[in-house]
Amino acid sequence: MWPNKNYFRPVAAASTTLAVLLFTSLTIQAAPEPANANLVPVSVMSVQHQPYAKPVIASGVVRPVSEQTLAFKVAGFVDKVLVKEGQFVKKGQPLALLVLDEIDARVAKATAVLDDAQRQLERITTLKGRQLASDERGRQAQTSVQIAQADLKIAQFNRKYAVIHAPAQGRILTRHIEANELVQSGQTAFVFADENQGWSVRLSVADVDVVQLQLGDKAQVQLDAYAGQFFSGKIREIAGRSDATSQTFEVDVLLEKAPRLYSGLIAHTRITPSHKTSLVAIPWSALMEANGSHASVYVLNQQSVATLRNVTLAFLDGDNALVSLGLSDGDKVVVKGGPYIIDGAHISVIDEVAQSALQTSAK
Repeated sequence: MWPNKNYFRPVAAASTTLAVLLFTSLTIQAAPEPANANLVPVSVMSVQHQPYAKPVIASGVVRPVSEQTLAFKVAGFVDKVLVKEGQFVKKGQPLALLVLDEIDARVAKATAVLDDAQRQLERITTLKGRQLASDERGRQAQTSVQIAQADLKIAQFNRKYAVIHAPAQGRILTRHIEANELVQSGQTAFVFADENQGWSVRLSVADVDVVQLQLGDKAQVQLDAYAGQFFSGKIREIAGRSDATSQTFEVDVLLEKAPRLYSGLIAHTRITPSHKTSLVAIPWSALMEANGSHASVYVLNQQSVATLRNVTLAFLDGDNALVSLGLSDGDKVVVKGGPYIIDGAHISVIDEVAQSALQTSAK
């Protein structure tokens, strides 16, 4: 006896459904992948060589351009000290003087000797006119007058410099004498700063940096005493020899339009050398590896294939690296997405960054 036909209908329906699902699954698996499904999206920068200079960073102290040591010409007892440390003075203002009794006596003595020598010369001259004195005596009398004049000039010179006057408008930085002290000739009495000559920052610069500097190079100066403010300056002097102890070179930066300053203030200086080198600036994010001056970056060719290339770094400036060797004008360097790239892989460029957008102070 044959089975009822209705018995086979559910089986046939189930078989048909299974076949459709299997066909659909095979169709989905066999669908082709998009052409750029495995491409890594990156940002690139087309680079160009431009002139750059490595900034020289150094710290130092503020000093007057003209810092003078004032002293008495002769020894003696200090009579009066007329100024205090830190006091501003005018040109010609008396600062201190010695007890002048002994010095005035020497002037008086020299004056008396000169008067006597002149009288002797007049007498000898009269006698020579009467043929009563020889020419030799006349020459001796003339010599005595000349010696007496020189002695008087010396005594008057010493008298003049028994009083210390301010050589210019400025400030007394330090005072080393007090009234009634016995001081020697040339002993330091005051250290004086000439305000008219301005102020400078004295720096100690390494040999690798000093060779890049020239007189007149611009500098930016920041003082701890004036936090958050920046002052401009330029190189005034560069030492011709290194310091025997530190083996560094002293560089003097003249401050322009500086505020009220004191000798010894701490200053931090950034000098931009006028001598520049043709370099390529790239952001730090473009560096895949770096060790000293050796680094590597990804560069795209015309087929959008990324190749890892070795480069030589000149220096770092802020968020940028300056490359001296390894890149040519027009090279497209990967600046974002580099860590996800495999050397030789095809790349999808989603953005191109302009090199002019880099913020660098080395130009």
